[in-house]
Amino acid sequence: MKTTTRQSISLKILFIVLLSLILLIPDMIIYSLNDERADRQKETTQEISKSWSGPQLLSGPIISIPYITKNRQNKDSIGGIIRLLPATLNACADIKSQTLSRSIYETTVYNADVTIDGEFDMHALKATGIPVDRILFNKAYVTVGIGDLKGVESINPIKIGHREYTLDGTSDEDVYVNLTFSNNTDYTEFSDTGYEMEVIDIDDYTSSTSGCMQASISIDSIRATRIPYSIDMHIRGSQSLGVTPIGAESKISMTGICKSPSFGGMVIPTKRSVDADSFSAKWLVNSINRDYPQAFIGDKPYKISRSAVVTNMLVPVDRYQKTSRAMKYAIIVILLTFISVLFAEIIMKHPINMFQYLLIGLALILFYSLLLSLSEHMRFGLSYLIAAVMTIGLISIYMLGVVRSKRVSITIGVVLTIIYTFIYVLLCLETYALLTGSIGLFIALATIMYTSIKINGKGHELQ
Repeated sequence: MKTTTRQSISLKILFIVLLSLILLIPDMIIYSLNDERADRQKETTQEISKSWSGPQLLSGPIISIPYITKNRQNKDSIGGIIRLLPATLNACADIKSQTLSRSIYETTVYNADVTIDGEFDMHALKATGIPVDRILFNKAYVTVGIGDLKGVESINPIKIGHREYTLDGTSDEDVYVNLTFSNNTDYTEFSDTGYEMEVIDIDDYTSSTSGCMQASISIDSIRATRIPYSIDMHIRGSQSLGVTPIGAESKISMTGICKSPSFGGMVIPTKRSVDADSFSAKWLVNSINRDYPQAFIGDKPYKISRSAVVTNMLVPVDRYQKTSRAMKYAIIVILLTFISVLFAEIIMKHPINMFQYLLIGLALILFYSLLLSLSEHMRFGLSYLIAAVMTIGLISIYMLGVVRSKRVSITIGVVLTIIYTFIYVLLCLETYALLTGSIGLFIALATIMYTSIKINGKGHELQ
């Protein structure tokens, strides 16, 4: 009789292991569905951004001046372009964000009033080594880089010295980098409001040229002095706003209305504050903080663009990341639940057939489908609570019908409550998730080992 019992329990344990592995198949199907929904979220965000305007990166103004050299026939020819960056740059952006929706997906767009002013120091041209008499000041032009030209609602003439110049849209200007959302952006960080959110970083912008505003200027009479400049514009964009600190001394400030901002780029703000619906951030960047000079020959778009400071204004999309992380713990939830049911079966001496184990396992997997679908319509924490209560209630009531014991049903419910609470705590932790998880599993294993000893002590065979 003991041999038969031993064999029966051994087979049951083997079946539980196999069933747990088989249940990973539907778990992976839901995992793939979660990834598909996350990709759809990104696609919808990009579609809305294309219709409204993409992420904006402001860079400029930059003065470009051709210079001449002698060719092989000893004749003058254009030798290249000198790029002169401002000595000082003061940029202020007042941002007002709003949320646009398409179906169940949302993205953040904004309108911004931007003012940029400062001075050019023409003495910086000496660093290029080009003689002044070979620089064609009468052919100089100024450019202001803008990530997405269709987002420019209005722009005033740029004032350089005592004259104003009307800017026209152009393209193929190699000193700027296009600001296109990258499909490979799949990492997250926490915003200043505590939300986990998907983030666009300056490294995810493509390296193709972008649009810019350009105007021919005249600097013949003031080429050896400091030249003041200023420009005002009203732009719209989506997801993020960046400014490149091209001044030898750059002061950049961004303020506005946004529920979940985060700050990135080359450096973090020197000062920042985030309230319930508003934020402010200030950067102070000097030329020694970046790796390109104030005047140079040729084009260096990859260096200028990557020095930008960025404010991200994305809708928190932690539901898919957290659901994905929750599903990685599925095997642990399944095994711990099955072990609890097996102990109940042994203690109550009430056999539970394999089909009933399968139904319990499917209920555990259904939890993740409920979590995914509910989280698309409400906050993740509330979705998790509802899905957990439904799953725990279903399995507890089912166990009451199977073993006819309220004590066992309540015990299984308590065990599942502890498991799902523990998993939720892990999802909310970042730095200490691994440590907490390891300690939790150690406690779970110790509890199982102790319970098995107690069962053996009562004369029940587990081998």
